[in-house]
Amino acid sequence: MALVNGLEMVPDHSVLCIEDHSGNIKSIYAIYVASEWAKNGSPVHYLTLQVREDVMKKMALLRIPESENLTIVEITPAHARQEVLAEIMNPGAPLIVIDPFSVFFAEDSFTELSALLFSLVSASRKGTTFLLMVDSGVLPERQENLVRAMADGIIQFVVVPEGDKLKHYINIPKMRGEFPRTKMLSFTLNEEGLQIDTRERHG
Repeated sequence: MALVNGLEMVPDHSVLCIEDHSGNIKSIYAIYVASEWAKNGSPVHYLTLQVREDVMKKMALLRIPESENLTIVEITPAHARQEVLAEIMNPGAPLIVIDPFSVFFAEDSFTELSALLFSLVSASRKGTTFLLMVDSGVLPERQENLVRAMADGIIQFVVVPEGDKLKHYINIPKMRGEFPRTKMLSFTLNEEGLQIDTRERHG
């Protein structure tokens, strides 16, 4: 697995669950991954409720280069579920980012979500990688656990109070092809981007 600012890139042909508690760190991580794939020549579709200009501003702020291979797909709120499903059923790129997955499918039943996840897994084995952005607590607990169980990997962004400060960590409880980590990785987010302190391990 390659590295982006100290973070493992996602494995090919996989479905990954990227989690945090209603923050935007997971989206920033996804933009880094999407940009890296695009820079290496792979088409990427980034499905989002944000307008393209806002995504571009965020990339400029973080000094993430634009690429003609990165397509920002603006999802219409009134028809979000249908538009996202259309992209999933006919993926037009090797990497599809769905942000926020948990919001798009918040009203799905367990059976509906299970069928959707089986479709994602099947499509991933045929060559498409999916990044599912999940805001913890939006989906019912059983559905949220289903997403984690069926995903090939889970990356969780965690904020922990330490004294009068907030420390940021990355937890990777599972990743296809890798042994489970026993420690969390400390990271900072600033104008230089997402930086991992590889000297520290927390568990």
